Amino acid sequence: MNSNHINRRKQPESGVALLIAIFVLMLVSVVAISLIVASGGESALAGNYRSSASAYLAGTAGLEEARGRLLPKNADYFNLAPNNTPATNFIPTTGPLAIGQVRYVLNPGPGEALGTLLATYPDNEYATEFGAAPVAANVKTIASVSTVTSGGTTYYGPLFKWVRVTPATEQSIQTDVDNSGGAPNNTAPLYYDATNLPKPSLIVPPMVAGVPDLSLHPNAKQALEVTTLAVLPNGSQKTLQYVVAPVAYPLNFPSALTLAGNNVQFGGANSNQYFVDGHDGSGNPPPVAGCTPTSAVLPAIGTTGASNVTNVINPVSPVSPYTGIPSNRDDHYLGVMPSPLPATPNPYPSVGNVSLTSGLQTPASLNALVQTISQNADVVISPTPVAPTAGNPSGQGTAGPSDMPAGMSATNPMTVVVNGNFSMSGNYTGYGLLVVTGNFAYSGTTGWKGIVLVVGDGTTTFLGSGGGNNEFDGAIFSASTKDVAGNPLTTFGNVGFDISGGGGNGIYYNSCWINQANQPPTYQILSFRELH
Repeated sequence: MNSNHINRRKQPESGVALLIAIFVLMLVSVVAISLIVASGGESALAGNYRSSASAYLAGTAGLEEARGRLLPKNADYFNLAPNNTPATNFIPTTGPLAIGQVRYVLNPGPGEALGTLLATYPDNEYATEFGAAPVAANVKTIASVSTVTSGGTTYYGPLFKWVRVTPATEQSIQTDVDNSGGAPNNTAPLYYDATNLPKPSLIVPPMVAGVPDLSLHPNAKQALEVTTLAVLPNGSQKTLQYVVAPVAYPLNFPSALTLAGNNVQFGGANSNQYFVDGHDGSGNPPPVAGCTPTSAVLPAIGTTGASNVTNVINPVSPVSPYTGIPSNRDDHYLGVMPSPLPATPNPYPSVGNVSLTSGLQTPASLNALVQTISQNADVVISPTPVAPTAGNPSGQGTAGPSDMPAGMSATNPMTVVVNGNFSMSGNYTGYGLLVVTGNFAYSGTTGWKGIVLVVGDGTTTFLGSGGGNNEFDGAIFSASTKDVAGNPLTTFGNVGFDISGGGGNGIYYNSCWINQANQPPTYQILSFRELH
Protein backbone atom coordinates (compact mmCIF):
# COMPACT_ATOMS: atom_id res chain seq x y z
CA MET A 1 0.00 0.00 0.00
CA ASN A 2 2.81 2.37 0.78
CA SER A 3 4.43 1.50 -2.54
CA ASN A 4 1.36 2.49 -4.55
CA HIS A 5 1.13 5.76 -2.74
CA ILE A 6 4.74 6.70 -3.60
CA ASN A 7 4.19 5.92 -7.31
CA ARG A 8 1.07 8.03 -7.47
CA ARG A 9 2.95 10.97 -5.95
CA LYS A 10 5.77 10.79 -8.55
CA GLN A 11 3.55 10.60 -11.65
CA PRO A 12 2.64 14.36 -11.78
CA GLU A 13 6.39 15.26 -11.84
CA SER A 14 7.35 12.96 -14.70
CA GLY A 15 8.63 14.81 -17.90
CA VAL A 16 9.77 18.01 -16.17
CA ALA A 17 13.42 17.34 -16.92
CA LEU A 18 12.58 16.93 -20.62
CA LEU A 19 10.78 20.27 -20.72
CA ILE A 20 13.70 22.00 -19.05
CA ALA A 21 16.11 20.42 -21.50
CA ILE A 22 13.99 21.54 -24.47
CA PHE A 23 13.74 25.08 -23.10
CA VAL A 24 17.49 25.29 -22.55
CA LEU A 25 18.07 23.95 -26.06
CA MET A 26 15.74 26.57 -27.53
CA LEU A 27 17.45 29.30 -25.54
CA VAL A 28 20.86 28.21 -26.73
CA SER A 29 19.54 28.07 -30.30
CA VAL A 30 18.16 31.60 -30.10
CA VAL A 31 21.45 32.89 -28.71
CA ALA A 32 23.37 31.07 -31.44
CA ILE A 33 21.12 32.45 -34.15
CA SER A 34 21.49 35.94 -32.69
CA LEU A 35 25.24 35.58 -32.69
CA ILE A 36 25.20 34.40 -36.29
CA VAL A 37 22.97 37.31 -37.33
CA ALA A 38 25.13 39.80 -35.41
CA SER A 39 28.25 38.34 -36.92
CA GLY A 40 26.77 38.65 -40.39
CA GLY A 41 25.74 42.24 -39.69
CA GLU A 42 29.20 43.11 -38.42
CA SER A 43 30.73 41.50 -41.49
CA ALA A 44 28.39 43.49 -43.71
CA LEU A 45 29.21 46.70 -41.84
CA ALA A 46 32.91 45.96 -42.03
CA GLY A 47 32.59 45.24 -45.75
CA ASN A 48 30.67 48.45 -46.33
CA TYR A 49 33.25 50.39 -44.35
CA ARG A 50 36.09 48.81 -46.31
CA SER A 51 34.37 49.65 -49.59
CA SER A 52 33.64 53.20 -48.47
CA ALA A 53 37.19 53.73 -47.21
CA SER A 54 38.70 52.20 -50.36
CA ALA A 55 36.57 54.42 -52.61
CA TYR A 56 37.48 57.45 -50.49
CA LEU A 57 41.21 56.70 -50.71
CA ALA A 58 40.97 56.04 -54.46
CA GLY A 59 39.18 59.35 -54.95
CA THR A 60 41.70 61.21 -52.81
CA ALA A 61 44.51 59.72 -54.90
CA GLY A 62 42.85 61.18 -57.99
CA LEU A 63 42.50 64.61 -56.38
CA GLU A 64 46.14 64.58 -55.31
CA GLU A 65 47.36 63.54 -58.76
CA ALA A 66 45.58 66.48 -60.36
CA ARG A 67 46.67 68.92 -57.64
CA GLY A 68 50.29 67.86 -58.06
CA ARG A 69 50.24 68.02 -61.85
CA LEU A 70 49.08 71.64 -61.77
CA LEU A 71 52.62 72.59 -60.67
CA PRO A 72 55.10 73.46 -63.44
CA LYS A 73 57.94 71.88 -61.41
CA ASN A 74 56.16 68.53 -61.33
CA ALA A 75 57.74 65.96 -63.66
CA ASP A 76 54.20 65.10 -64.83
CA TYR A 77 53.06 68.72 -65.19
CA PHE A 78 49.96 68.91 -67.36
CA ASN A 79 51.62 71.09 -69.99
CA LEU A 80 54.69 68.90 -70.50
CA ALA A 81 55.08 66.41 -73.34
CA PRO A 82 54.59 63.50 -73.82
CA ASN A 83 51.55 63.66 -71.53
CA ASN A 84 50.36 66.84 -73.21
CA THR A 85 50.65 65.79 -76.87
CA PRO A 86 50.18 67.83 -78.91
CA ALA A 87 51.48 70.57 -76.62
CA THR A 88 48.44 72.85 -76.61
CA ASN A 89 48.64 73.93 -72.97
CA PHE A 90 46.22 71.65 -71.18
CA ILE A 91 46.07 74.36 -68.49
CA PRO A 92 46.29 78.01 -69.68
CA THR A 93 49.56 79.71 -68.75
CA THR A 94 48.81 83.31 -69.77
CA GLY A 95 45.38 83.75 -68.21
CA PRO A 96 42.68 82.10 -66.14
CA LEU A 97 40.89 78.88 -66.93
CA ALA A 98 37.70 80.41 -68.31
CA ILE A 99 34.17 79.57 -67.24
CA GLY A 100 33.02 76.63 -69.32
CA GLN A 101 36.51 75.21 -69.90
CA VAL A 102 36.76 71.67 -68.54
CA ARG A 103 39.82 69.45 -68.12
CA TYR A 104 39.62 65.72 -67.37
CA VAL A 105 42.30 63.31 -66.19
CA LEU A 106 41.14 59.84 -67.32
CA ASN A 107 42.13 56.61 -65.58
CA PRO A 108 40.67 53.52 -67.28
CA GLY A 109 40.88 50.15 -65.55
CA PRO A 110 41.52 46.71 -67.09
CA GLY A 111 39.49 46.29 -70.28
CA GLU A 112 38.33 49.91 -70.36
CA ALA A 113 39.14 52.32 -73.19
CA LEU A 114 40.37 55.87 -72.61
CA GLY A 115 38.10 57.29 -75.32
CA THR A 116 34.86 55.86 -73.92
CA LEU A 117 35.54 56.26 -70.20
CA LEU A 118 33.38 59.38 -69.77
CA ALA A 119 30.52 57.65 -71.57
CA THR A 120 30.82 54.65 -69.26
CA TYR A 121 31.17 56.79 -66.15
CA PRO A 122 29.43 60.10 -66.98
CA ASP A 123 30.09 63.28 -65.04
CA ASN A 124 26.57 64.04 -63.87
CA GLU A 125 27.85 66.38 -61.18
CA TYR A 126 29.00 69.07 -63.66
CA ALA A 127 25.50 70.02 -64.76
CA THR A 128 24.42 70.20 -61.11
CA GLU A 129 27.19 72.70 -60.35
CA PHE A 130 27.22 74.81 -63.51
CA GLY A 131 23.64 74.47 -64.72
CA ALA A 132 24.31 72.63 -67.99
CA ALA A 133 26.55 69.95 -69.46
CA PRO A 134 29.93 71.16 -70.74
CA VAL A 135 30.31 72.12 -74.41
CA ALA A 136 32.37 69.43 -76.14
CA ALA A 137 34.67 72.00 -77.79
CA ASN A 138 35.70 73.28 -74.34
CA VAL A 139 36.65 69.85 -73.00
CA LYS A 140 40.21 68.51 -73.01
CA THR A 141 41.32 65.13 -71.67
CA ILE A 142 44.67 63.70 -70.61
CA ALA A 143 45.68 60.27 -69.34
CA SER A 144 46.45 59.60 -65.70
CA VAL A 145 50.03 58.73 -64.80
CA SER A 146 48.91 56.24 -62.14
CA THR A 147 48.81 53.35 -64.65
CA VAL A 148 52.17 52.26 -66.03
CA THR A 149 53.36 49.53 -68.36
CA SER A 150 56.72 47.86 -67.80
CA GLY A 151 58.13 44.76 -69.45
CA GLY A 152 54.85 44.16 -71.26
CA THR A 153 52.84 44.15 -68.03
CA THR A 154 50.38 46.92 -67.15
CA TYR A 155 50.16 47.93 -63.52
CA TYR A 156 46.97 49.76 -62.54
CA GLY A 157 46.93 52.41 -59.87
CA PRO A 158 44.14 53.80 -57.66
CA LEU A 159 40.61 53.04 -58.84
CA PHE A 160 39.40 56.53 -59.69
CA LYS A 161 37.86 56.89 -63.13
CA TRP A 162 38.33 60.58 -63.80
CA VAL A 163 39.34 63.87 -62.23
CA ARG A 164 37.83 67.11 -63.46
CA VAL A 165 39.52 70.53 -63.19
CA THR A 166 37.30 73.58 -63.65
CA PRO A 167 37.25 77.21 -62.53
CA ALA A 168 35.41 77.65 -59.24
CA THR A 169 32.39 79.97 -59.16
CA GLU A 170 29.93 80.98 -56.48
CA GLN A 171 27.33 78.71 -58.05
CA SER A 172 29.62 75.71 -58.38
CA ILE A 173 30.68 75.77 -54.72
CA GLN A 174 27.23 76.92 -53.54
CA THR A 175 28.63 79.83 -51.54
CA ASP A 176 27.79 83.54 -51.56
CA VAL A 177 31.43 84.62 -51.46
CA ASP A 178 30.87 88.39 -51.63
CA ASN A 179 27.78 88.37 -49.39
CA SER A 180 25.74 90.03 -52.11
CA GLY A 181 22.59 88.20 -51.09
CA GLY A 182 21.62 87.61 -54.71
CA ALA A 183 21.73 84.53 -56.88
CA PRO A 184 25.16 82.82 -56.89
CA ASN A 185 27.40 84.20 -59.63
CA ASN A 186 28.22 81.76 -62.40
CA THR A 187 29.93 84.12 -64.86
CA ALA A 188 33.00 85.25 -62.89
CA PRO A 189 35.75 82.85 -61.80
CA LEU A 190 36.66 82.97 -58.12
CA TYR A 191 40.11 84.13 -57.01
CA TYR A 192 41.94 83.66 -53.70
CA ASP A 193 43.88 86.58 -52.24
CA ALA A 194 46.22 85.50 -49.46
CA THR A 195 47.10 89.15 -48.77
CA ASN A 196 43.52 90.37 -48.53
CA LEU A 197 42.67 92.31 -45.38
CA PRO A 198 41.48 91.78 -42.73
CA LYS A 199 42.02 88.12 -43.60
CA PRO A 200 42.80 85.98 -46.66
CA SER A 201 39.68 85.15 -48.61
CA LEU A 202 38.02 84.21 -51.88
CA ILE A 203 36.95 87.15 -54.00
CA VAL A 204 34.64 87.69 -56.98
CA PRO A 205 36.52 90.08 -59.29
CA PRO A 206 34.57 92.39 -61.59
CA MET A 207 34.61 91.29 -65.22
CA VAL A 208 35.81 93.80 -67.82
CA ALA A 209 35.30 92.72 -71.43
CA GLY A 210 35.06 89.13 -70.23
CA VAL A 211 38.36 89.29 -68.30
CA PRO A 212 38.66 89.42 -64.47
CA ASP A 213 39.78 92.85 -63.26
CA LEU A 214 42.34 92.25 -60.50
CA SER A 215 43.51 95.84 -60.12
CA LEU A 216 42.31 95.87 -56.49
CA HIS A 217 43.77 92.42 -55.81
CA PRO A 218 47.08 92.20 -57.71
CA ASN A 219 48.24 89.22 -55.65
CA ALA A 220 45.08 87.15 -56.12
CA LYS A 221 45.30 83.77 -57.86
CA GLN A 222 42.54 81.78 -59.52
CA ALA A 223 40.71 79.20 -57.41
CA LEU A 224 40.14 75.89 -59.16
CA GLU A 225 37.64 73.16 -58.45
CA VAL A 226 39.07 69.63 -58.60
CA THR A 227 36.43 66.87 -58.63
CA THR A 228 36.90 63.11 -58.90
CA LEU A 229 34.80 59.95 -59.30
CA ALA A 230 36.10 56.70 -57.79
CA VAL A 231 34.42 53.37 -58.67
CA LEU A 232 35.34 50.02 -57.10
CA PRO A 233 34.82 46.62 -58.78
CA ASN A 234 31.91 45.91 -56.39
CA GLY A 235 30.13 49.05 -57.63
CA SER A 236 30.93 51.30 -54.65
CA GLN A 237 31.35 54.92 -55.73
CA LYS A 238 32.43 58.22 -54.24
CA THR A 239 32.57 61.73 -55.67
CA LEU A 240 35.00 64.03 -53.85
CA GLN A 241 36.00 67.64 -54.42
CA TYR A 242 38.76 70.10 -53.56
CA VAL A 243 38.82 73.85 -54.07
CA VAL A 244 42.48 74.81 -54.49
CA ALA A 245 44.58 77.89 -55.24
CA PRO A 246 48.32 78.30 -55.82
CA VAL A 247 50.49 79.51 -52.98
CA ALA A 248 51.87 82.79 -54.31
CA TYR A 249 54.59 85.03 -52.97
CA PRO A 250 53.88 88.76 -53.50
CA LEU A 251 57.27 89.30 -55.11
CA ASN A 252 56.91 92.20 -57.53
CA PHE A 253 60.00 94.35 -57.85
CA PRO A 254 60.16 98.07 -58.75
CA SER A 255 63.78 98.00 -59.96
CA ALA A 256 66.62 95.70 -60.93
CA LEU A 257 68.29 96.32 -57.56
CA THR A 258 66.13 97.47 -54.64
CA LEU A 259 67.74 98.68 -51.41
CA ALA A 260 65.12 99.23 -48.70
CA GLY A 261 66.50 100.95 -45.62
CA ASN A 262 66.60 104.02 -43.45
CA ASN A 263 70.26 104.47 -44.32
CA VAL A 264 71.61 103.02 -47.56
CA GLN A 265 75.38 102.92 -47.96
CA PHE A 266 76.31 102.36 -51.60
CA GLY A 267 79.62 101.69 -53.28
CA GLY A 268 79.38 101.18 -57.02
CA ALA A 269 81.81 99.39 -59.28
CA ASN A 270 84.27 101.28 -61.46
CA SER A 271 84.76 98.37 -63.86
CA ASN A 272 83.84 99.05 -67.46
CA GLN A 273 82.11 95.64 -67.59
CA TYR A 274 79.75 96.25 -64.67
CA PHE A 275 76.17 97.42 -65.37
CA VAL A 276 72.90 97.65 -63.45
CA ASP A 277 70.07 97.76 -65.98
CA GLY A 278 66.31 98.12 -65.49
CA HIS A 279 65.43 97.28 -69.10
CA ASP A 280 63.56 93.98 -69.05
CA GLY A 281 65.62 91.24 -70.68
CA SER A 282 68.89 93.17 -70.83
CA GLY A 283 72.19 91.43 -70.19
CA ASN A 284 73.06 87.98 -71.50
CA PRO A 285 70.84 85.52 -69.64
CA PRO A 286 69.89 82.06 -70.86
CA PRO A 287 66.33 82.18 -72.26
CA VAL A 288 63.34 80.88 -70.34
CA ALA A 289 61.33 78.48 -72.49
CA GLY A 290 57.98 79.92 -73.53
CA CYS A 291 58.70 83.40 -72.13
CA THR A 292 59.65 86.64 -73.86
CA PRO A 293 60.77 89.66 -71.80
CA THR A 294 58.41 92.62 -71.84
CA SER A 295 59.14 96.18 -72.94
CA ALA A 296 59.12 97.37 -69.32
CA VAL A 297 61.80 99.81 -68.21
CA LEU A 298 62.41 100.21 -64.46
CA PRO A 299 65.01 102.11 -62.46
CA ALA A 300 68.37 100.40 -62.30
CA ILE A 301 68.48 101.04 -58.55
CA GLY A 302 65.46 101.72 -56.36
CA THR A 303 65.59 102.97 -52.78
CA THR A 304 63.05 103.97 -50.15
CA GLY A 305 63.31 107.68 -49.35
CA ALA A 306 64.74 110.66 -51.21
CA SER A 307 67.78 110.85 -48.91
CA ASN A 308 68.76 107.35 -49.91
CA VAL A 309 68.56 108.29 -53.58
CA THR A 310 71.16 110.95 -52.80
CA ASN A 311 73.21 108.44 -50.80
CA VAL A 312 73.38 106.21 -53.86
CA ILE A 313 73.93 108.89 -56.50
CA ASN A 314 76.78 110.66 -54.72
CA PRO A 315 79.06 107.59 -54.54
CA VAL A 316 78.09 106.73 -58.11
CA SER A 317 78.92 110.20 -59.38
CA PRO A 318 81.94 111.71 -57.61
CA VAL A 319 83.73 114.22 -59.84
CA SER A 320 87.38 113.50 -60.40
CA PRO A 321 89.56 116.48 -59.37
CA TYR A 322 91.87 115.63 -62.25
CA THR A 323 89.46 115.35 -65.16
CA GLY A 324 86.38 117.14 -63.86
CA ILE A 325 84.11 114.27 -64.93
CA PRO A 326 82.33 111.54 -62.92
CA SER A 327 84.65 108.61 -62.26
CA ASN A 328 82.15 105.82 -61.37
CA ARG A 329 80.59 105.25 -64.78
CA ASP A 330 77.16 106.85 -64.31
CA ASP A 331 76.20 105.72 -67.79
CA HIS A 332 76.35 102.09 -66.61
CA TYR A 333 73.24 102.48 -64.42
CA LEU A 334 70.50 102.25 -67.03
CA GLY A 335 66.72 102.43 -66.86
CA VAL A 336 64.04 104.97 -66.08
CA MET A 337 65.44 108.46 -65.73
CA PRO A 338 63.88 111.33 -63.75
CA SER A 339 62.06 113.93 -65.79
CA PRO A 340 63.21 116.60 -66.28
CA LEU A 341 66.84 115.57 -65.98
CA PRO A 342 68.87 117.69 -63.58
CA ALA A 343 71.81 119.61 -64.96
CA THR A 344 74.28 117.51 -63.00
CA PRO A 345 75.50 114.90 -62.92
CA ASN A 346 75.63 114.13 -66.61
CA PRO A 347 75.25 111.35 -67.57
CA TYR A 348 72.63 110.78 -64.89
CA PRO A 349 72.42 107.30 -63.28
CA SER A 350 69.02 105.58 -63.15
CA VAL A 351 68.31 105.75 -59.42
CA GLY A 352 64.84 106.42 -58.03
CA ASN A 353 62.66 106.51 -54.95
CA VAL A 354 60.36 103.49 -55.40
CA SER A 355 57.16 102.11 -53.86
CA LEU A 356 57.14 98.56 -52.53
CA THR A 357 54.40 95.95 -52.85
CA SER A 358 52.58 94.69 -49.75
CA GLY A 359 54.86 91.77 -48.99
CA LEU A 360 57.98 93.94 -49.10
CA GLN A 361 56.73 97.14 -47.45
CA THR A 362 57.64 96.60 -43.78
CA PRO A 363 59.96 94.41 -41.71
CA ALA A 364 56.91 92.57 -40.34
CA SER A 365 55.49 91.77 -43.77
CA LEU A 366 58.91 90.80 -45.12
CA ASN A 367 59.62 88.51 -42.16
CA ALA A 368 56.21 86.88 -42.61
CA LEU A 369 57.00 86.40 -46.30
CA VAL A 370 60.35 84.81 -45.51
CA GLN A 371 58.64 82.45 -43.05
CA THR A 372 56.12 81.40 -45.71
CA ILE A 373 58.90 80.87 -48.25
CA SER A 374 60.84 78.80 -45.73
CA GLN A 375 57.85 76.56 -45.09
CA ASN A 376 57.58 75.77 -48.80
CA ALA A 377 61.26 75.88 -49.80
CA ASP A 378 62.99 73.05 -51.63
CA VAL A 379 65.98 73.38 -49.29
CA VAL A 380 66.57 75.26 -46.03
CA ILE A 381 70.26 75.60 -45.11
CA SER A 382 71.32 76.48 -41.55
CA PRO A 383 75.12 76.84 -41.49
CA THR A 384 76.93 76.17 -38.24
CA PRO A 385 77.09 79.33 -36.06
CA VAL A 386 80.46 80.95 -35.30
CA ALA A 387 81.80 83.13 -32.52
CA PRO A 388 80.21 86.61 -32.69
CA THR A 389 82.35 89.45 -34.04
CA ALA A 390 81.85 93.17 -34.63
CA GLY A 391 80.92 92.49 -38.25
CA ASN A 392 78.82 89.46 -37.35
CA PRO A 393 77.36 90.18 -33.90
CA SER A 394 74.79 87.39 -34.13
CA GLY A 395 77.43 84.79 -34.97
CA GLN A 396 75.69 83.53 -38.08
CA GLY A 397 77.49 80.83 -40.01
CA THR A 398 78.24 81.02 -43.71
CA ALA A 399 77.04 78.66 -46.43
CA GLY A 400 78.56 78.24 -49.87
CA PRO A 401 77.89 76.67 -53.27
CA SER A 402 78.70 73.20 -51.93
CA ASP A 403 75.61 73.48 -49.72
CA MET A 404 73.30 74.17 -52.66
CA PRO A 405 70.99 71.40 -53.96
CA ALA A 406 72.60 69.32 -56.70
CA GLY A 407 69.41 69.13 -58.78
CA MET A 408 69.14 72.89 -59.34
CA SER A 409 69.40 73.94 -62.98
CA ALA A 410 68.05 76.38 -65.56
CA THR A 411 65.18 73.99 -66.26
CA ASN A 412 64.72 73.07 -62.60
CA PRO A 413 64.97 76.28 -60.56
CA MET A 414 64.61 75.83 -56.82
CA THR A 415 63.68 77.81 -53.74
CA VAL A 416 66.58 77.92 -51.26
CA VAL A 417 66.63 79.63 -47.87
CA VAL A 418 69.96 80.22 -46.11
CA ASN A 419 69.47 80.95 -42.42
CA GLY A 420 72.75 82.80 -42.12
CA ASN A 421 75.36 84.27 -44.44
CA PHE A 422 75.97 83.09 -47.99
CA SER A 423 79.19 83.41 -49.96
CA MET A 424 79.40 82.38 -53.64
CA SER A 425 82.75 81.64 -55.18
CA GLY A 426 84.19 79.58 -57.99
CA ASN A 427 82.34 79.19 -61.30
CA TYR A 428 78.91 78.83 -59.77
CA THR A 429 75.48 79.87 -61.09
CA GLY A 430 72.26 79.39 -59.14
CA TYR A 431 68.69 79.28 -60.44
CA GLY A 432 65.46 80.11 -58.67
CA LEU A 433 64.54 81.99 -55.50
CA LEU A 434 67.33 82.56 -52.97
CA VAL A 435 66.66 83.99 -49.51
CA VAL A 436 69.64 84.92 -47.32
CA THR A 437 68.88 86.02 -43.76
CA GLY A 438 72.38 87.42 -43.21
CA ASN A 439 75.02 88.94 -45.45
CA PHE A 440 75.56 88.04 -49.10
CA ALA A 441 78.92 87.97 -50.87
CA TYR A 442 79.92 86.82 -54.32
CA SER A 443 82.81 86.80 -56.76
CA GLY A 444 82.66 87.96 -60.36
CA THR A 445 82.67 84.39 -61.68
CA THR A 446 79.39 83.57 -59.91
CA GLY A 447 75.81 84.62 -60.59
CA TRP A 448 72.15 83.91 -60.10
CA LYS A 449 69.17 83.63 -62.44
CA GLY A 450 65.94 84.51 -60.67
CA ILE A 451 65.32 86.33 -57.38
CA VAL A 452 67.73 87.11 -54.54
CA LEU A 453 66.34 88.39 -51.22
CA VAL A 454 68.93 89.50 -48.66
CA VAL A 455 66.98 89.97 -45.44
CA GLY A 456 69.51 90.72 -42.70
CA ASP A 457 69.82 91.48 -39.04
CA GLY A 458 71.16 95.01 -38.85
CA THR A 459 74.48 94.50 -40.62
CA THR A 460 73.00 93.56 -43.99
CA THR A 461 75.52 93.86 -46.79
CA PHE A 462 75.63 92.81 -50.41
CA LEU A 463 79.26 92.48 -51.47
CA GLY A 464 80.76 91.71 -54.85
CA SER A 465 84.44 91.43 -55.65
CA GLY A 466 86.88 90.12 -58.21
CA GLY A 467 86.77 89.91 -61.96
CA GLY A 468 84.58 87.64 -64.03
CA ASN A 469 81.88 87.53 -66.67
CA ASN A 470 78.95 86.09 -64.72
CA GLU A 471 75.89 88.18 -63.87
CA PHE A 472 72.60 88.40 -61.99
CA ASP A 473 69.45 88.19 -64.11
CA GLY A 474 66.05 88.78 -62.49
CA ALA A 475 65.88 91.06 -59.44
CA ILE A 476 67.69 91.65 -56.16
CA PHE A 477 66.10 93.04 -52.99
CA SER A 478 68.02 93.83 -49.81
CA ALA A 479 66.74 95.09 -46.44
CA SER A 480 67.37 94.82 -42.70
CA THR A 481 64.38 93.61 -40.70
CA LYS A 482 66.09 93.04 -37.32
CA ASP A 483 68.61 94.90 -35.19
CA VAL A 484 72.06 93.54 -34.32
CA ALA A 485 70.56 91.68 -31.36
CA GLY A 486 68.04 89.93 -33.57
CA ASN A 487 65.02 91.93 -32.40
CA PRO A 488 62.39 92.82 -35.01
CA LEU A 489 62.46 96.38 -36.33
CA THR A 490 59.38 98.49 -36.99
CA THR A 491 61.05 100.17 -39.98
CA PHE A 492 63.85 98.95 -42.19
CA GLY A 493 67.34 99.38 -40.77
CA ASN A 494 70.69 100.05 -42.42
CA VAL A 495 71.72 98.28 -45.58
CA GLY A 496 75.02 98.32 -47.43
CA PHE A 497 75.90 97.53 -51.04
CA ASP A 498 79.47 97.53 -52.25
CA ILE A 499 81.20 96.28 -55.37
CA SER A 500 84.98 96.21 -55.40
CA GLY A 501 86.98 95.26 -58.45
CA GLY A 502 84.97 93.96 -61.36
CA GLY A 503 82.21 92.26 -59.41
CA GLY A 504 81.11 90.46 -62.56
CA ASN A 505 79.07 91.98 -65.33
CA GLY A 506 76.31 93.33 -63.10
CA ILE A 507 72.58 93.06 -62.39
CA TYR A 508 69.90 92.95 -65.10
CA TYR A 509 66.15 93.07 -64.61
CA ASN A 510 64.46 90.06 -66.23
CA SER A 511 60.74 89.33 -65.81
CA CYS A 512 61.07 85.84 -67.32
CA TRP A 513 63.58 84.73 -64.72
CA ILE A 514 61.58 86.41 -61.96
CA ASN A 515 58.47 84.48 -63.03
CA GLN A 516 60.49 81.28 -63.41
CA ALA A 517 61.76 81.64 -59.83
CA ASN A 518 58.35 82.67 -58.50
CA GLN A 519 56.44 79.57 -59.59
CA PRO A 520 53.89 78.35 -56.99
CA PRO A 521 55.47 75.75 -54.69
CA THR A 522 52.12 74.04 -54.13
CA TYR A 523 48.37 74.38 -54.57
CA GLN A 524 46.84 74.81 -51.13
CA ILE A 525 43.52 73.15 -50.33
CA LEU A 526 40.92 75.78 -49.48
CA SER A 527 38.04 73.34 -48.95
CA PHE A 528 37.19 69.65 -49.21
CA ARG A 529 33.83 67.95 -49.43
CA GLU A 530 32.35 64.56 -50.21
CA LEU A 531 29.55 65.09 -52.71
CA HIS A 532 28.12 61.57 -52.69
